[in-house]
Amino acid sequence: VAPFDTIEEAIDEANATEYGLAAYLFTGAADTQQRLVSGLSAGAVSVNYLKGVSADAPYGGVKQSGYGYEGGEQGVRSFQILKMVNGLGSFG
Repeated sequence: VAPFDTIEEAIDEANATEYGLAAYLFTGAADTQQRLVSGLSAGAVSVNYLKGVSADAPYGGVKQSGYGYEGGEQGVRSFQILKMVNGLGSFG
């Protein structure tokens, strides 16, 4: 937790790190929520909420955080390696 004078200063300071797994913000002001959610460079942003994410939701960091996404369809796809195979006749 660090003090700041403006929302822009808070966003700049939060984004100045090489990591971006998650950000948490607590405010009742809808315009402040929107500015922070839009401006923060994080894989997940929680607004007035501290619990974990649903297993059905894609979750992962940005920048140097994490190893890609997990959870949800996007998470499954991040562990897939696609390979196109074509040919004539049968093989195997």
